[in-house]
Amino acid sequence: MAMSMGSLESSSVGHWMREALWAYPAVETVHIIGLALLFGTIVVVDLRLLGLGRSVSAVAVTRNVLPWTLAGFGVAAITGSLMFTAHAADFLTLPIFLLKMTLIVLGGINAALLRVGALKSAGTWDVATLPPRRVRAAAAVSLLLWTCVIACGRLLAYF
Repeated sequence: MAMSMGSLESSSVGHWMREALWAYPAVETVHIIGLALLFGTIVVVDLRLLGLGRSVSAVAVTRNVLPWTLAGFGVAAITGSLMFTAHAADFLTLPIFLLKMTLIVLGGINAALLRVGALKSAGTWDVATLPPRRVRAAAAVSLLLWTCVIACGRLLAYF
């Protein structure tokens, strides 16, 4: 049975997030740390995929950074869900929140397609040569999507 937004907000977690003096600010701080880890690692990979630092293997950069990207995403997703419980019904009425969620899904799809598609052929361009145009385009799209996710998150505070 699906939980309604009202019951989500009236849950013990929803009450705690709204009523405990430091709950929301503490969770939001950890959320920002998770976003910094997520976005920071995405920037490192995307800049490499755009062609910067070609003396370093793109495959090695991606392989070494991916666990940290996933950790940042996990922290951001968990803390974002906690913050959502405080005002679920309100958030779902805000176009900026829906846009943020859509952009997160699109960012994930872009990353998955890059991972199972263009990065499979990285052996032909891994070091020294410029990555293929489709790889550079996916990296540019990634940077744009995740920058917009952050902007939407900040704009939520003003709606």
